[in-house]
Amino acid sequence: MNRAMFATAVVLCLGFAGISDAQAQGLTLGAQGGYNYAQLSDVPTGLDEVGDKGSFVVGAFLDVQFHETLFLGLEANYVEYKNEWTLLTETGVIKQAYIQAPIYLGARLMTGMLQPVVYGGATANFETTCKIDPDNLSAEDCSTEGIDTESVTWNAVFGGGINIALPMIVLSADLRYNLGLSKAAEGEDSKWNSWMGLVGIGIRLGG
Repeated sequence: MNRAMFATAVVLCLGFAGISDAQAQGLTLGAQGGYNYAQLSDVPTGLDEVGDKGSFVVGAFLDVQFHETLFLGLEANYVEYKNEWTLLTETGVIKQAYIQAPIYLGARLMTGMLQPVVYGGATANFETTCKIDPDNLSAEDCSTEGIDTESVTWNAVFGGGINIALPMIVLSADLRYNLGLSKAAEGEDSKWNSWMGLVGIGIRLGG
């Protein structure tokens, strides 16, 4: 967690150092959505095995352009992390939902209408719900099943994609990897990792 917090602070400092120039370079505010394919790094205690499972992500983003090719990205997303589980003859799904707040430093590799981008940073995840859903039974809160989840977790985020810069709007498509840095539940070694595919549309507010 300390490494993630340090990385976040570094990115913030780099971004805020260029905020005065960002007013000249421009801002892009938009909405995005996509697919989150989640993986637990270890099998939790008491289960025989877990299987990867996908779910959705939806949110908003703000890109702060503070250099011709560099930008600071901030997001607020609602995302679900799901895994299938097996215990003897029983199966089901565990689902944790988060408000996710990524912040990252990015670079545009080309200018013009087509703009390949790469970025890296950190993500804070604030848990909203955790459910255990056995097959053919109603979902139960994780706490009622004796699972004490962490209310805040951290990920490192790395990604890239393509932006299509039009006169007033920007279309985007990217693929990112969220690497778990903190445990998803107390007393467990399991961390959430995921591949996330996103598409978005943004409005240029300046520049």
